[in-house]
Amino acid sequence: MNKQILDAIPKIVSKLRDNSKTDKKAFLGFDACIDFIVRVVREKNGPDVTGYFSDSNQFGDFLKNLDNKSCGVELQTKLSKPGGNMVITANALGNLGIHVECIGTFGIPDILPVFRTMSANCTLHTIADTIAATALEFDNSKVIMFDPGPYNNLTWEGIKDIIGIEKIRELLSGKQLVSFVNWSEIENSSHIWEGFLSDILPDIEKTGTKPFFFTDFSDCSRKSKKEIQYALVLLGRFRNYFKVHISLNQNEAALIAKAMDLYNYTNDEDFIKNLYGLINTDILIIHRTDDALAFDGISYRICETFYCKEPQILTGGGDNFNAGFCFSLFEDFSLFESLIIANAVAGSYVKTGISPDKENLIKYLEHFSC
Repeated sequence: MNKQILDAIPKIVSKLRDNSKTDKKAFLGFDACIDFIVRVVREKNGPDVTGYFSDSNQFGDFLKNLDNKSCGVELQTKLSKPGGNMVITANALGNLGIHVECIGTFGIPDILPVFRTMSANCTLHTIADTIAATALEFDNSKVIMFDPGPYNNLTWEGIKDIIGIEKIRELLSGKQLVSFVNWSEIENSSHIWEGFLSDILPDIEKTGTKPFFFTDFSDCSRKSKKEIQYALVLLGRFRNYFKVHISLNQNEAALIAKAMDLYNYTNDEDFIKNLYGLINTDILIIHRTDDALAFDGISYRICETFYCKEPQILTGGGDNFNAGFCFSLFEDFSLFESLIIANAVAGSYVKTGISPDKENLIKYLEHFSC
C-alpha cells in the first residue's frame, strides 16, 4: 500500500469519528432491478460442482470453440438482491448515514418486497415495473445481462404523472446531493434530465453554497456519439445549480473520450486533464481496478485501490465507490482523501458482499494503518 495513503488514513479516521452530523440528505434516481449473481459452471462430478470459469477469458475461449455447434451452459445463482446503479449507490449511502429519497423502478402498483431490504435511511418512490439482471461473475470481471423492458418506457411525463411535480420539487428541496446514475440504460435519460432542468430546478430555492450533482453514465457503448455529446451538454446546464461530478470506469472513460474525439494523450494525467477540458463538469473521476484518478481543474490526484484477490462480489463495486466518494462530499474531505474513502467503501463491499456502515468503514481503514 502506498505510503501517502497509509499516512492519510489516521487523519481520515479521526475526522470520521469526530463528525456526528445527522442532517445529510440526498436525492437519487432512477434505475432499480433485481440482481441475480451467478457463476458459470465449468466442471462437475455428479451433482457436485468441481470448478467454475474463474476467468472471463476462459469462458470466452470456451464459447469461441463452439463455432457451428450448440451447447448448454449451467449457471449457479449465488445471490439475488436489490440491484441497479441507483439502488446500490443509495443503499450504500444509507448505510453510511445519509438520508436518501429514491425515485426508481421499484415495481407497480406496489414496491416489491426485495427492495424493502434496503437501508432504513432510504425512502422509496416507485415510478415503474422493475427488471431482472443476471450478472455472470468471474474472478477478474463480470458480464451483466438484462432486458431493459420498463427502462425503455420511462419518460419525464410518466414520472410527473405518478409522483406529481410538486412532490418532486419537495423531494429535491434542501438536498446537499442530487444524483442521476445509469444514464445509458434508461432510454430517455436525457429527456428526463431536461425535465428536471426545465420544470423543477428553476423553482428550487437556492442557498449560498451550491449542492452537489453526481452522475455515472454507466456502459454507454450502445449509445451514439451524438447522444453522448448531448448528455454532456446537459451537464453544463446542471452547473447553473450544482457543483457537478462525473464518475467513469475505465471503459466508460474510453467511450466518452472517443465520442469527444480525444485520441492523443501521453499518460493518465494527460488523458484526464484533456477529457476534463472537453466535458461540462467541475470534478472528473475515473475509477479502475488498480487505482482511481480525479481532476478538479487544478489538482490531479491518483490513488491506489484496496485490491481484493478473493472477492465476495464484484457487481456493485463501482456503485459503492461512487457512494464512498459522495459520502466524502458531505464530510468535506480533500480530493485525495475522497478517493481513499471511495476505494475503501468499494474494497470493503467487494471483500464482504455488504456495503459498510461508518463504523465498519473505519475498521476497514484502520486495518491498513496497523
